[in-house]
Amino acid sequence: MQFQFRTAYHQWATYLLMTVSYFALGKILTAFAFQDQVLPIWLPAGVGLVGVLIWGWRFLPGLFAASALFNWTTAHGYVFSEATLSQQLQVSIIALGACLQGLAGGSILRLWLGDPLRMRTRKHIAYYIFLVGIFCNLISANIGVFSLSLFNPEYQFSHHWQNVVAWWLGDSLGILIFTPLLLLMLDAWAFQQHSYHRSRNVFATSFVLFLSVVLTTYLYNQGNIQAAKREAQRELRLIENLLLQQVNLSMLAVQGVAAKLQSLSEVNGEEFHQIAEQQRVRYPFLRAISWNVRLDQTQGNALQEKFDTLYDGRVKLKGLPLTPNDPLVVVTYISPQTENFSALGFNVYSRENRKQALENPIITVQPQATDIIELIQSNTPVPAYLLFSPVYRRGATDPQADILGYATAVVQTDTLLGSALKQSQASSYNIAVYDGNEAEPFYSNHALSAAEVAVDNLFETRIQFGGQIWRIKLELRADFVASLNHRQTVLLLLLQLSITALIIFIVLLNNYQHYELNHLVEQRTQSLRQAVDDAERANQAKSRFLANMSHELRTPLNAVVGFASLMKTTDSFDTLQSYASRIDMAAKTLLNLVNDILDIAKIESNHLVIEQHDFNLQHLLGRIDSLFATSAADKGLQWQLNTNISGACWLKADELRMEQILLNLCSNAVKFTDNGKVTLHCEVLHGDSDYLLTFSIIDTGIGIDYHKQQLIFAPFTQADTSTSRRFGGTGLGLAISKELVELMAGQLTVKSTPGQGSTFTFALRCPFGDAQLAHNTAPDPTLLKGMQVLVAEDNPVNQLVIKAMLQSIEVEFVLVSDGQQAVDACHDQTFDLVLMDCQMPLLDGYQATALLRKRYTQQQLPVIALTADVMPEDKAYALAVGFNSHLAKPLERDKLVQCLTQYRKS
Repeated sequence: MQFQFRTAYHQWATYLLMTVSYFALGKILTAFAFQDQVLPIWLPAGVGLVGVLIWGWRFLPGLFAASALFNWTTAHGYVFSEATLSQQLQVSIIALGACLQGLAGGSILRLWLGDPLRMRTRKHIAYYIFLVGIFCNLISANIGVFSLSLFNPEYQFSHHWQNVVAWWLGDSLGILIFTPLLLLMLDAWAFQQHSYHRSRNVFATSFVLFLSVVLTTYLYNQGNIQAAKREAQRELRLIENLLLQQVNLSMLAVQGVAAKLQSLSEVNGEEFHQIAEQQRVRYPFLRAISWNVRLDQTQGNALQEKFDTLYDGRVKLKGLPLTPNDPLVVVTYISPQTENFSALGFNVYSRENRKQALENPIITVQPQATDIIELIQSNTPVPAYLLFSPVYRRGATDPQADILGYATAVVQTDTLLGSALKQSQASSYNIAVYDGNEAEPFYSNHALSAAEVAVDNLFETRIQFGGQIWRIKLELRADFVASLNHRQTVLLLLLQLSITALIIFIVLLNNYQHYELNHLVEQRTQSLRQAVDDAERANQAKSRFLANMSHELRTPLNAVVGFASLMKTTDSFDTLQSYASRIDMAAKTLLNLVNDILDIAKIESNHLVIEQHDFNLQHLLGRIDSLFATSAADKGLQWQLNTNISGACWLKADELRMEQILLNLCSNAVKFTDNGKVTLHCEVLHGDSDYLLTFSIIDTGIGIDYHKQQLIFAPFTQADTSTSRRFGGTGLGLAISKELVELMAGQLTVKSTPGQGSTFTFALRCPFGDAQLAHNTAPDPTLLKGMQVLVAEDNPVNQLVIKAMLQSIEVEFVLVSDGQQAVDACHDQTFDLVLMDCQMPLLDGYQATALLRKRYTQQQLPVIALTADVMPEDKAYALAVGFNSHLAKPLERDKLVQCLTQYRKS
């Protein structure tokens, strides 16, 4: 078969370009190798096949030169002067393998199968896929890997077939995918006639296959890395449990010694050594066990006399007490004695870390440990820790005063931890154990490196025992991840090769378009069915929502309309003021109801965001106390705030949402209590890095039946239908409070007895706050005097409201009624800020702001959205259009002042 070029220039230019492209494509693909030079697809193999297909053996010189140059520069760079014979042989053999593979596949096509894009029978297509696209590629893979294993020490013959498979898969994918692409590109540029049918379909399919192979391999490698991380986390939990088992064994061991000593009428050396050696044989991690007698400092001389008798004057009391009132806790017996003889007579209370462990009140319940110490009895320091377990006088009544002494164990950590880690897969990870917040580990299964470890590859946990905390760090080893990825990537490439071969077979049979169309129709049908179901569910939810809220919206609205109409019938100032006050209360009730509805909507759509800022809990409790002391007194109830906070308590949390929870619960308690008492109890416990806040709201009200206690947390639900008739309410407060508590990682619970009252309890963990980071400065309205503001608002009532507010703070303003007028006004006059309503005729606020942003930046002309659209998606859309910020209607004067102050030009 022959390929007709347009001109001789096209033929020689194509020859040169294909030779260069073999080298260039190899370099590009090598630069994007995922790990260990694993290439998902080797496009140069397709270049070699097409070159031999077009020119036959005449393309072999170019193919040999391109392959040799690529392999040389990859291994040795662009330096050729110091080339050795073995290096030249290595690249020459690899290039020879590439030529033989290209010649074999190209000859099959030239002499038998023909052009891959013009085959006429299904058998020919199948032969092309399996013979040329798959099996012929074993030639270059075997020859190339043999050459690397022979001349390169980094490659071993034991891994021959593993390397051959990776090489073969890359070549096969390169030929199957790139051969059609390259033939189509040459047909479009160099050949005389465009004879390929459906070239766009073939080109698109091959190109998509190329992208899918590369991206899928990359994503799969990332998935393998994530799998390794999950495995590391599981291993860390296993190691944590194993270490806890071992340290608990050490505590049981010293408790066993204490129990046996407790049973003796008097502790003597012979019996002690017998007990100690039994425990040391049973627990290999026990380096030594001692008996430390406890006595007053005045008894020191008597103890010294005892030591002179026991040890022939070789043991002296040592270790001065830290304070005059400290007791003496002296090492009297120790086993084994020979290598630990120097410890005899030592006053343990003379060391601060030992003293802390001995004075810990929990020592009466469980043994207490010291921090890590270094044993210097051996040639190299050995890390260990001490465990103390008290022994009491017979008939003791005071656990602290009647301590006779302490059974003490010296636990060698390397033996303890090594025993635990043998039961895990620790050899696949770098593991280090730290004492408390120490920077250097006392145990590690690897040589510590100064290199910084990526956070994604480092995992940490903690264990607590005997008053001490150990941190365990586990690091993924690079060789473990690489070996895992290599195995998984080869499996993925095998799967990709199978799929690619099938798809190319289908494309060459001219059926790919039909398959793709059916697939697309199926996807669209499923999406349409899902959209119909979603619309039906949304319609049902809307109907339920309107039915539940109709009554509650009408109740405060009735007061607003009723008192507004009554205001027209009287001229009495006191009466008008009374009506206005009632309208204000009803309007706030209506606004609170709307806000509750919005909160429920945000919670159900997962759009409610819990913020974190610093605030003083004492101030929050003070506001709650002031508010409900008055409302409770109005009902003749007793109000009480109990808290263990004596001063400022700064923490980091969402103050607004925490106050909302307390307001809902306390207002319910006051509402449903006719006589008696309402108590807010707040307890704050200080942790290592955060506070544990526990709130309890206790009332003596009507109570809730046990079977209805869970129903009260559902939206629009109350415990009894008569409750809403008697007390009012929407049934949203508890639902919102429960969701807010859970968003803060807490849980709201209730205990109640009908007729006796209810107790609502929740606990939250809050990090420590910083008083210096809190923002408590109130804006000064006088600073806004003379500020130039453009107001775009079409509603007459809203115009009156915003005019009155701006006049009250002496801000100069211009009022327009639609977006077009706002744009024109900004062109004619200079303003410091624009308050823009979003729903207006002609041009709405979004369109007007988009036009203004073509001329003014956000710094040159701040535009504030003044709208009743307050959902998160509405705010996000407003910011995306170009608004600087968002003010929600109904507008409050303080929020308007705060917003204007933020954008005031100094």
